[in-house]
Amino acid sequence: MSNLPLIVGYGGINAAGRSVFDFSHQRMLFDSIDAGKQDEVLQSLGHLMGTNNKETILNKTLLRTIDDDFFDQHNFRSPKLPTLAGGQLPSGFNPADTYNSRQHPRSLAMTIFGLSDAVMSLGLPWEEILLKVPREKISCVSGCAVAQADKYGMGGMFQAPMAGSRITSKHMAMSLGEGSADFGHAYVLGSMGSTGNYTGACATFQYNLKLGIAMIQSGESLISVVGAAESGIVPEIYEAFSATKGLAEDINLLKLQAKLGEDANQPNHRKICRPFGENIGMSLGESAQFVILMADSLAIELGLNIYGAALSSHIHADGYKKSISGPGAGNYLTVGKAFSEIKMHFGEDALNKIMFHAHGTSTPQNRESESHIISSISKAFNIQSLPVTAIKSYLGHSLAAAGGDQMISTLGSWKNNLIPGITSTPKLAENVYTENVNFLLENLEFSNDDYDFAVLNAKGFGGNNGTALVASPTKTMDLLKNKYTKNKLKKYLEQKESIDNKLTENKDRILKGDIKSRYIFGENVTDGINDFDVESHKITNKLNNETFNLESTLPYQEFFEK
Repeated sequence: MSNLPLIVGYGGINAAGRSVFDFSHQRMLFDSIDAGKQDEVLQSLGHLMGTNNKETILNKTLLRTIDDDFFDQHNFRSPKLPTLAGGQLPSGFNPADTYNSRQHPRSLAMTIFGLSDAVMSLGLPWEEILLKVPREKISCVSGCAVAQADKYGMGGMFQAPMAGSRITSKHMAMSLGEGSADFGHAYVLGSMGSTGNYTGACATFQYNLKLGIAMIQSGESLISVVGAAESGIVPEIYEAFSATKGLAEDINLLKLQAKLGEDANQPNHRKICRPFGENIGMSLGESAQFVILMADSLAIELGLNIYGAALSSHIHADGYKKSISGPGAGNYLTVGKAFSEIKMHFGEDALNKIMFHAHGTSTPQNRESESHIISSISKAFNIQSLPVTAIKSYLGHSLAAAGGDQMISTLGSWKNNLIPGITSTPKLAENVYTENVNFLLENLEFSNDDYDFAVLNAKGFGGNNGTALVASPTKTMDLLKNKYTKNKLKKYLEQKESIDNKLTENKDRILKGDIKSRYIFGENVTDGINDFDVESHKITNKLNNETFNLESTLPYQEFFEK
């Protein structure tokens, strides 16, 4: 019997703020939430940014003009870049300041901060979980798409000769793409399960989610922490995307603003990303997002909050194609399989209870190709009006972490009953396919039982297509009722009360200014030589008497002698 991968925690950081307790989701929907939630968002962001000025907080979050002093730290870029728009983290906040970072690349510092928030969202101290779950049963799958590109990673390694400095011993080690997972295991979780990064360009989060789901389903892991971290707001990355003609540039933005009858005196970077509308290219953002998946039996035993279930994540390449960046057939398969699963296991009526997060890069090519995929598959499955959003319009394109932004927004929607609309786009472009689709150009309020499923779509360079299927908290509880007795679920709900109380305490700490990251360095370290007793069936850590079982079987029984 397979385990159901339940989502029991989530956290992260992007241009909208920290994701724990849905602060980043609510920042995107700021004008649509009540005054109490607005105050909490402002408090959370204010502590990060070092200001209590409402106007500054709102102006210096989300997609906007990048701070000059942040963008070019070496200050040797003479050519003027075509734009300085991007989804920079809230101005004034540096995740490396929340712990003893020791010159970590920005995406690694974001990893530490985001994972800390995800652990906080459990409502149960991580040390207690480590007492209940073997560390080799806790996996972490996370990484980036374009390496650690700032001055402390690969960017610094390549920049050093031009900047008149030397390459350090840290540059190469800090450049590794799987560094996000490595740092998660070593300095936040203390876990010893599977590790790595399933790189899939801009679909990397969906790729990593597929691995995390598989490890929970099979029983290889009881807990799988899944995510991605990317900080691509550096001049070299901007120049590279500009060279591909995929980056939105200020000169074209001014032309678009004039065409649409908007103020064209200066570029409006807040609205530079316009998925499925008249648009001119993508805008980069930075983000680190993590979800904690847990086997259903363990989550029920511990009484943890259940925010949903990660049911599947489909991946398909495009096959033969015209260009490495051009669309192909693979995304039809990934989206189609997600919809097919809903129809097969939940019935045709369930198909009209889906919210869809589009990749929505804001390129002319994407608006046509992805809208055709969404429309044609909706029509094939007889979906009358599929609601579609694209949150890059708020955050920019965070590359590997873009799917994580989608996931966090989805979970926030189910908590707040609000789907963020594509509010940067006044109208759809003429070549957008709209049959059987409702592209949301304003925020959508809904009831608890309106949307049981979310489909999160991602398309990456090279034909890296990933589409994840997530079940709502309500639908997930319905699934659990089919497996567990009423008495078991009653006991679970009773245990959950203490978890909820702890979560309230954790939220209060944030609102009072707690921004410290969990960073465990130099504690309980083993040298691997003097600290272990090795036997054929087990390995024992002599420092704490922790035992690791070596029993393992191969799944090829029909090939072995009887």
